Amino acid sequence: MGYTFAGRIEPIIGGSFDLLGPRLDGQVLVRVSGALSKTEREFLEVLGVGMRIRSGRGEALTEQPEPGDQDLLFATVRSPLTLPIAPLVTNASTFLTSYWSVAPFDAPPVGRIQLRLTPIGSAEIGGTRINRLREAVRREQAGWWLEAKQTMTMKWHPVAQVYLEREVALDQNALAFDPFRTGANFTPTGLVHAMRKAVYAAGQQARQLLALPR
Repeated sequence: MGYTFAGRIEPIIGGSFDLLGPRLDGQVLVRVSGALSKTEREFLEVLGVGMRIRSGRGEALTEQPEPGDQDLLFATVRSPLTLPIAPLVTNASTFLTSYWSVAPFDAPPVGRIQLRLTPIGSAEIGGTRINRLREAVRREQAGWWLEAKQTMTMKWHPVAQVYLEREVALDQNALAFDPFRTGANFTPTGLVHAMRKAVYAAGQQARQLLALPR
């Protein structure tokens, strides 16, 4: 089950990857979800974040993408090699945790990079993970650092800050994130992304069928 939030993304000025940040300045639509269970269980789970970035401060984002949008997908999986143990090591009690893009992107002029999200805030309250996130949003303490590193290196560099501002009610069947929507010129590359392309195409067709009148 997914939950969607609207917010903003602000670039980090300066630093090693400062050429990437200006592409990521504007509005953001974020869906958080559990990947393995339709319940809200907080064990043996992998969490995911789908993010749509649109430059500027125009009208609020809806289910429908526009030319120039950039979609980024993250999960609590550090790499394809760690996928089998990810449900065992994920802290599924909170959505404000770290996420990885799993596979790399080509992002000129920096080159081949990997992305991750690390939490800015936290909600030290009880309840389910979605209630904790909602409370963090209410307190204006919900968001992530978007960080990047070149492949085959160890050091991560902050690129932008993502802030969640409010929960939004959208048609989850109509909202489809596509890693090959690359308006900010973050282009998926590598075997994992190549496998994803067919999977996401099939998934979008299924969503369209579900949305048809019955």
